[in-house]
Amino acid sequence: MKNNPCYLALATFIFWVGTSFTQRKMNGQATDSASFDQYSSLQHDVQAVSSTISVLYGADYSIVESYVQAAVNHEAQIGIPATVVVSIAVYESSFKSELFQESGNPFGIKAGKDWGGLVVYHYDDGMYTPFRKYGSAEEAVLDFGRFIQARRWYDDARSCSRYDYVCVVDGLKKTAHEPGYSTNSEWDEKVVELIERLGLEVLSER
Repeated sequence: MKNNPCYLALATFIFWVGTSFTQRKMNGQATDSASFDQYSSLQHDVQAVSSTISVLYGADYSIVESYVQAAVNHEAQIGIPATVVVSIAVYESSFKSELFQESGNPFGIKAGKDWGGLVVYHYDDGMYTPFRKYGSAEEAVLDFGRFIQARRWYDDARSCSRYDYVCVVDGLKKTAHEPGYSTNSEWDEKVVELIERLGLEVLSER
């Protein structure tokens, strides 16, 4: 019976199916483990960066972390690396400016005619100016993305690799032919300096 060719063929087939299933299961477990390790590492980086910003600027840790996490979560959707998003937020507000505390707006985005949401009036450049007001970190980060995407002169910034933060910041700065994110001629240098001083590169390395 055991020498029957049909029996041998059936046994070989069963062995092959069992081996393949086991291998696929092991590969799946390895992939799940790698994904978990990557997620854990990213969460550690988010917490470490948030802690650094909180300590250096005297800002509330939980608030800082909510914005850093939102920047990481929506990086692909808004088209600007979390590294740059967080650096701009720190430069513009330190997550504790008066405007930020009143509006939840760490980016200093003004409320122009294209804004239909809530506003906060803040004294700026010699007059009371309306700024956009947000109800959450996620809302602020997503609107920051829409703000950048709606302005064609930022196309070059969005075309940069998310690993090349210098390219992204350069694409957002003011030039002789295009309005930039800030009128400050040193804005781009300051934002890049913050990225490197605070170690924000880790947020967009994966």
